[in-house]
Amino acid sequence: MMLKKALLWAQKELRDAVDRPRLEAEILLSHILNCRREELILKEIEDIDFNILKPLIDRRKMQEPIEYITNKVSFYDFELFIDKGALIPRPESEILVEEALNLIKHYNINKVAEIGVGSGALSIAIARHSEVTIEASDISDDALKIAQKNIDNFNLSDRIKLHKCSMGECFSDFDLLISNPPYIDPDFKLEKNVANFEPHTALFAPNKGLELLFKILEEIKSKDIQYAACEMGYDQKESLSNYAKELGLSGKLEFYKDLAGFDRGFVYVGE
Repeated sequence: MMLKKALLWAQKELRDAVDRPRLEAEILLSHILNCRREELILKEIEDIDFNILKPLIDRRKMQEPIEYITNKVSFYDFELFIDKGALIPRPESEILVEEALNLIKHYNINKVAEIGVGSGALSIAIARHSEVTIEASDISDDALKIAQKNIDNFNLSDRIKLHKCSMGECFSDFDLLISNPPYIDPDFKLEKNVANFEPHTALFAPNKGLELLFKILEEIKSKDIQYAACEMGYDQKESLSNYAKELGLSGKLEFYKDLAGFDRGFVYVGE
């Protein structure tokens, strides 16, 4: 099947399944041809193997995220390998990277710890834009494999070390704690493309999504962590602020918003 015909067929097949069928058809075809989407126009005479294209289109019609189909996701200023074992990084988490980099620069931070490394997106972005060393943990073997692949791809294995453990149990020597933990209420109904494919352990947390966020605040208190940056849900500011007061955190806890104006995370600076 010639490229032009394949593109029209894929677009038609995706018409009722996705919001931007033309764009996604181009993404999948450029994935097959291992080229940039903008280069497709130069490859109009290419012959597309229908037996390769059709399964990819069928997967997308079933609402599987296109990032898992292509094993690629753009984050910050680079592209990551991604697969079903790790949460797909969101643009909102780029703000967390900026907050962390601001702390690193302002307070001359050298050592960072990340709880819940997932694909490695946060640690890699921070390492690429600073000189810090990072210890990162996750409880998922799949996520750790994906993160290590990305770390190796960016030649950062000498600066980012991975550990399998819960919370910060496996590292203690650090200046800044970062995390994008599960923070969604288990009763919240997600869209099918998220609920049916992305790992639930990276999405949902008990106690209306607050359990792991509360544990992070407890870590800050018990280990006297001086600096922290953490993502959260849009409706969790009041609960976290109250719990921080209950714990007796004496430092400064500030909340930041995402580009849509919703509360999206907090930054902590100790006394």
